[in-house]
Amino acid sequence: MAGITPNEGQSYIAEAVYKNQFLDKKIGLFTNTGSLSVTSTWASITQPSGGGYAEKDLVAGTYTVAAGGVTTYPLQTWTAVSTTMTPAIYGYYIRTVEATPRIVHFEFNDSPRTVADGDSYKVNLDTDTENG
Repeated sequence: MAGITPNEGQSYIAEAVYKNQFLDKKIGLFTNTGSLSVTSTWASITQPSGGGYAEKDLVAGTYTVAAGGVTTYPLQTWTAVSTTMTPAIYGYYIRTVEATPRIVHFEFNDSPRTVADGDSYKVNLDTDTENG
């Protein structure tokens, strides 16, 4: 799986670290077919529709950090309800919550995933992996 921290994500990380300006974040899925790059912005992201899809809040107090900077976070799961999420899912993203959101990071799947009625798509932020 290939991951990219785009320019606007790098800017956010610098602000968070050096200016102590942390923002709430959300995690979601995207359907872009590989057109995302280091210059991509929030406006570049296309989310799936149908199947009960919705972004999820990433709650800061839910992270744990162990020795060596190893972090853990609960598994994030989207389950299609009553219909398929369309089009196919190409990966997940993390974005800021502000008037004009910024993409902090996104990861591409190894191949597109169809999430049909009753199927789940899971993202494990502990190991930075996903599965359909």
